[in-house]
Amino acid sequence: MTEIYRDGNLHLSQELQDLYSNISDIVGAPNVPLIIQKGEIHGASTDNKKVFMGTNYVDQTIPQNYHGFPTDLIAANAAFTIGHELGHITVHPGRGCSWRDEITALPIDAYEQRDMANIISDIMVNYMVSRGTNFIEQGTEFGNDLKEKLMAGHLASSFFRIAWTDRERARVAILLQRGENTFGQPLVDNRYTPPASTGLVQGDFYPNAGPDSPQIPSTDTSNPTPLYQEKTGYGRGSQVYPPLQYCVSNNNPVTGQPFPDNWKSVRTNITHNVQYCPRCKLYEVYQDEAGTCPLCLEGTSSSSTIRPGVHTVTGVMTYAGEINPTMVQPISNYQINGNWIPARYCEALSPDTGYECNPNWFRHFGYSGEVRDDMARYTFGTRFLLMMEWAANYALLPEGYGGKTGRLAAERFIRDIGYELHAATMEAGGVGA
Repeated sequence: MTEIYRDGNLHLSQELQDLYSNISDIVGAPNVPLIIQKGEIHGASTDNKKVFMGTNYVDQTIPQNYHGFPTDLIAANAAFTIGHELGHITVHPGRGCSWRDEITALPIDAYEQRDMANIISDIMVNYMVSRGTNFIEQGTEFGNDLKEKLMAGHLASSFFRIAWTDRERARVAILLQRGENTFGQPLVDNRYTPPASTGLVQGDFYPNAGPDSPQIPSTDTSNPTPLYQEKTGYGRGSQVYPPLQYCVSNNNPVTGQPFPDNWKSVRTNITHNVQYCPRCKLYEVYQDEAGTCPLCLEGTSSSSTIRPGVHTVTGVMTYAGEINPTMVQPISNYQINGNWIPARYCEALSPDTGYECNPNWFRHFGYSGEVRDDMARYTFGTRFLLMMEWAANYALLPEGYGGKTGRLAAERFIRDIGYELHAATMEAGGVGA
């Protein structure tokens, strides 16, 4: 079946078109078109000549679909995605060297070389893009502002909670009719509003199928309803919520008040017995041998038992042991009822429906409870990608990591996340899965 494409200049909001145009200009790729791929399985990608976005990703470029976010993070998510894909064109290995030769020279089995090359490529691209090193002009007002957005998007977007399933959209569509979410809080209509001059009201599409059906998108191929209208708002597009850690450590920027408990809720599906290693200062659930720390091989003591159910997170801890950091970053543990549990055993929930709403980080580090044969190798490689990216981030941040800066910060983070890499790998079936 032939893939159907849609023109990004027609189907994306003017704000996003302007952002794409400005970023493509500053990285020296002004003639690279932005294409929308029809279908719900496509993310963002490039073939080195065009940039593609799946229709399921368009939702995440629409400001109305974001809730409880500071405005700079909303813009950062879209900017970083665009910058990343254009980065594959402007900084991707292959300009001045043979990327094929680089791939085949990797000292690993041939069947793994391509996957690992993609990971290495993403690390390089993300590193350079997030710092604007591929800008053809430095020192401009737009460029300096964009660097801040790109870095913010790079640091935070892996932890955004995205409610994207058809079932979730159906749930919030019903809640919107009631005017309040599952927790009795007002649900503000965030669907597209046509220009007043059209005589249409919020929720109607423009152009639309006719005066008797203004909420049905136009099927006229010569004058279609832009896709972004169909993806804006509750019941239509994916709704995006701040990282859970942000809600614990910050006030809601919209209200200026602390986030309610439903914004800080997680679910555990089975009973988890948490052990604590005083030597490694680690809270552990997975152990190769019960009661023994896999790192130092010394005995551990029972710390707490977390039973199935919905829990409110009252504190978060980084891998360095910092409590409730204001900067969004990888989180090792959640505090529930005064006890600490590794965060990867907790599902993040939607603040509007209370159903699963996990971030991308959880897809790779999260506990599934079963061996995921179809995902094990992919997640194994991606965990290392994320580890190396954050090692680089900590090495270059002025505040560093765990009291260290530069290379020492990177080395300490790699050491500190080592147990979690081991636990996630073994629970997914082991290295050879």
